Amino acid sequence: MSIIIGTFRILPMALPSFSYLQCSFAGMDFILRIETALLSPAILSGNRILETMPAPAFCQAVPAPYFEAIEGNKLYKLAYYLENLASLPPAKRIWSYGSAQSNAMLALSALAQLMGTEFHYVLPYLADALKTQPKGNLALALDRGMQLHIDSKLYRRMTQQAFVPGEHEWIFAEGANHAHVAHGFGYLGAEISEIAGTLGFKQVFLPSGTGSSACHLAASLSGMEVMTTPVYGDTPYLQQVFSAMQPQHHPVILTHEPHYRFGSLYRELWELQAELVAETGISFDLLYDLPAWACILQHRERFKQPWLYLHQGGMKGSATMRERYVRMFGSERPSKAGARSEIQGKAEVD
Repeated sequence: MSIIIGTFRILPMALPSFSYLQCSFAGMDFILRIETALLSPAILSGNRILETMPAPAFCQAVPAPYFEAIEGNKLYKLAYYLENLASLPPAKRIWSYGSAQSNAMLALSALAQLMGTEFHYVLPYLADALKTQPKGNLALALDRGMQLHIDSKLYRRMTQQAFVPGEHEWIFAEGANHAHVAHGFGYLGAEISEIAGTLGFKQVFLPSGTGSSACHLAASLSGMEVMTTPVYGDTPYLQQVFSAMQPQHHPVILTHEPHYRFGSLYRELWELQAELVAETGISFDLLYDLPAWACILQHRERFKQPWLYLHQGGMKGSATMRERYVRMFGSERPSKAGARSEIQGKAEVD
């Protein structure tokens, strides 16, 4: 089975591999780390791929179709469980909470399938349209047997860490966070360090939701500068997260002005996506990657070539956001003035 997203065909029926790709955008040369299955045939047959790395060792015992759901940074967040599937204690039920198109929700639904257990997911609210016709990650997670609870009081208890799971029940915090997240980012850090030795980059950029991925990655890359920007929360939120985690090496936080509200639609970001596709040949995640690129453009003087950008995956979850963008702004196309000029101009005015 193959899945079409945008102009690219995703072939998920093999263990994932990861390519390091030479890219240029807005006059900035950079290296992109991206799942190889997301690359177009033209890129695969060209000379832009600098290195390709196989699936990490913890993937070897997992049937390939599960990586349709466990991908992006969630692959590394769940590495401890994937590596220890045969020896995990029994779990009657897995609980988590978050948003209706969460990549973590989809990944945990697949983990529960692998473990042969129930997965219960809590939302504070769900739009009537999605209740009637689930789409995107929500539909995919429900197809994997997820049991959905739309309960604002229960959601609030979970966010306040007041929910106590029953015996043999597990709870994952929002974003699939748990006590063993660092385990997987040790693998990712080792891979990036190896490639950096060949390609020579010393800066890595990735956007942040809960901030856990950026923080654990920075801890595993002591000789490199890891930079991030808040997409889900704001800068004080990320600072609080990093302070609570107390890593030896924490990420540098770059802030975009004005701050984009999480999940909201912005014409300049939609036009920025079109410009990114036109110049790089890559489709980026609409929820996390686009605000990240807006931030990069405002802070371009901070980047020393070559530097590495970590593609966020999450393309299945982008499907519903893409539909919303098309309804509001029309088909994907660059603006006449150029979205990047508008974004950089806002920073200069502010």
